[in-house]
Amino acid sequence: MDELMPRRRRVSPWVVLALAVLINLPVASSTYLDWRLSRSGVDVEAVLVNSQADGDGGDGYALAFRFDEEVDPEQTVWTAPVSEDAFDRAVQTEVVRVRVLPDRPSAYEVQGEIGSSLGWLVTGFADVCLLGMVLLLRRGGRERLLQLVAVEDVQRHLPGAGPRTGFEDLGAETYLVIGEVSHIEDGAVIVDTGERRVRVQLGPYDNKVGYQQPGRVTARLSD
Repeated sequence: MDELMPRRRRVSPWVVLALAVLINLPVASSTYLDWRLSRSGVDVEAVLVNSQADGDGGDGYALAFRFDEEVDPEQTVWTAPVSEDAFDRAVQTEVVRVRVLPDRPSAYEVQGEIGSSLGWLVTGFADVCLLGMVLLLRRGGRERLLQLVAVEDVQRHLPGAGPRTGFEDLGAETYLVIGEVSHIEDGAVIVDTGERRVRVQLGPYDNKVGYQQPGRVTARLSD
């Protein structure tokens, strides 16, 4: 029977959620820090340590600076890309005007700093890829439905009557299908047997099982 229908590989919604969190966490963290910086940041003057301008006439300007020990006891050298005006002003005064979180010197914004949208672009691209993967998996799951025809009514699978899910080959292209009734259609039901889904056409028979209830039915391969 496995040759007729490959086993369905399930992707847990929790896995998808975890991936979405991992993808969006950097941007979310950056946005939160920007919000804190706008509300709780303090304006300070940092000491210019180094400066770099694009020597080819481009528009690349960067400043390296250090906060006072009161702000950053470790005296780390921080950098930021800035506009030409901000670059010239810092070089002339040897002072870099910065807005910084007092308890987190790594969260800062230099006056005249040029932001980058690369993080948003990468995150957006990753989100689109994740959404596409989910849609493909859902579509693939629908396409792998095995089509069977009932030879009896779909009955409720009672507690204690054996495993709650199963797919047993009874011979002569007939199978015992046990599992949750995941969909109810006109003239058919879809039974989730755990590792695969089976669409059972009812024909003259009835479905006596409700939605998301355990059921069982004997069915044969469709012509």
